[in-house]
Amino acid sequence: VSMSSFDRSSYKEDGELEWKLHGDESYVFPKENRTVVSGFSFLQYEKGKKKSSITGERGEINHSEKSVELSGNVRVKTDDGKYIESDSLHYNLEDKTLTSDAEVLVYSDGTTIRGKGLRADKSINKFTILKPSAITVGGSSPLK
Repeated sequence: VSMSSFDRSSYKEDGELEWKLHGDESYVFPKENRTVVSGFSFLQYEKGKKKSSITGERGEINHSEKSVELSGNVRVKTDDGKYIESDSLHYNLEDKTLTSDAEVLVYSDGTTIRGKGLRADKSINKFTILKPSAITVGGSSPLK
């Protein structure tokens, strides 16, 4: 099944918006229990306010494993100004963790770190760059 300009939203039992997913184009593979989304945009909400966004050129959702594999200009941004950039990223929907074995850039609280490999929580409050290559502390980021 394929769809253009795909949108999906999820609400909690009390009617509160939990997340929104948009794709320029999506392909659903019901037998494989997965969805492939081009122009992937995922917004997460808490108490009616956007808390974070995850975007990429392509996202593959594995419904059985409750995970998303993102590729192509992947960017995770939180409501408090932290962000991650990479060419690929894995998002575990169960434990809300982000991982990557690719080159990454993390901006958090005035510090920019470049390196290879990432382990982080979705709010980017706790993260580890496995092989850091450059760190810039303080100042403002030219990438904002």
